[in-house]
Amino acid sequence: MTGSSPVNPHYTLPNEWDFADERLALLGAAYDPDSIALARRLGVGAGWRCLEAGAGGGSFARWLCGVALPGGRVLAVDADPRHLTDLPERGGEVAQIDLVTDELPTGAFDFVHTRFVLLHIAQRDIVLERLVRALAPGGVLLLEEGDGLGVLHEMPGAFGEVWRAFARATETAGADQAWARNLPAHLETLGLLDVHAEAQIPMFRGASPMARMWNLTWAQTSETLVAQGVAREVIAAAQSESRDEQRWFYAPPTVRAWARAPVAP
Repeated sequence: MTGSSPVNPHYTLPNEWDFADERLALLGAAYDPDSIALARRLGVGAGWRCLEAGAGGGSFARWLCGVALPGGRVLAVDADPRHLTDLPERGGEVAQIDLVTDELPTGAFDFVHTRFVLLHIAQRDIVLERLVRALAPGGVLLLEEGDGLGVLHEMPGAFGEVWRAFARATETAGADQAWARNLPAHLETLGLLDVHAEAQIPMFRGASPMARMWNLTWAQTSETLVAQGVAREVIAAAQSESRDEQRWFYAPPTVRAWARAPVAP
């Protein structure tokens, strides 16, 4: 991990790491298919005004550009938008916005989406309120977040040991590995309608894009993991396990919650 200060001090996995672009691309390859399938189910398409909050590597924002434009709008925001420079060529907009301290356009979007962002931000409730305010009447909010949901202590081998240390480290930095399971209640409290939610436990083979993504995550956070008491040999063993095509793993469950903003009478 680089020794520079995080561009976004509120986020536990900053984008300025040397291999962050590769890690973010792998994250997109692993999770975009399910995100896209659900967005299609929700009707996202031509002419929709879309906000991708905490856009990261930008893969989902690129997909939005392909389906909502021309005729719609795609705004991708991130505190560190270095991986989003190609979006204007696709008709999208990019803004450097810290979701904790900066305001978003109010009532401006038919679709607001974020993935694996809020659980890493200690001030997540403030951000969630901002995302809700960004919805136009009848607009759809889709949140995708990781959550331990009872499987945290079941992960076997060095991979499991390192993941548990990683979870502890992120919580020390302000993450909440148990927040997402309450998302439906949060959305109802904020006045949204037609609230739905589901949880999925991703299973993946060693050497797959998701395995490579976790491998890079262990590399990015190695010094933090050591500070949590994990031996470097255990980290190396976890990375070796993740490269073994004969092994299968499961990742923390993904909680997906979505709802609509009310339409004024």
